[in-house]
Amino acid sequence: MAKDDYVVIPPVLTVPVEDSMDIMIARDTARRAAGLLGFAPAFRAQLAGAAGALAELVLKTGTLHEIDFKGVQRGRDVGIQISCEARWLTNVSPANVEMALRAKLGDLVDDIALIGNAPPVITLTMWLTAPREIRDAENPPLDEPES
Repeated sequence: MAKDDYVVIPPVLTVPVEDSMDIMIARDTARRAAGLLGFAPAFRAQLAGAAGALAELVLKTGTLHEIDFKGVQRGRDVGIQISCEARWLTNVSPANVEMALRAKLGDLVDDIALIGNAPPVITLTMWLTAPREIRDAENPPLDEPES
């Protein structure tokens, strides 16, 4: 499968970004979507940081944008993807955009991409790995012995 060859799974949510209050809504939506997919609280917060940074970035363009949150599945891997059309990046080098986003977001997400050019779409993806999953007393992490 190609890097971006995946199936969309619930949740599928959209947040319009037109004022500074929407940054908080985008962060909260990221937390909720990640929770629905089984991400542990620390990783929900990490994803919320990435969503907030993207919302802040698109807010600076001065035009209404929508940020989409969706579950994605690639083979047995499940994750969450945040995406937003970026008309202001038409004809800008995807490699340069990805490098700038990686500098801004650090290691908050696993994959950052600028897809297409009519209009280009920014995508941020975090995959649900064993250390990122919610664990409870009945299902301890694999690296900890049972009591």
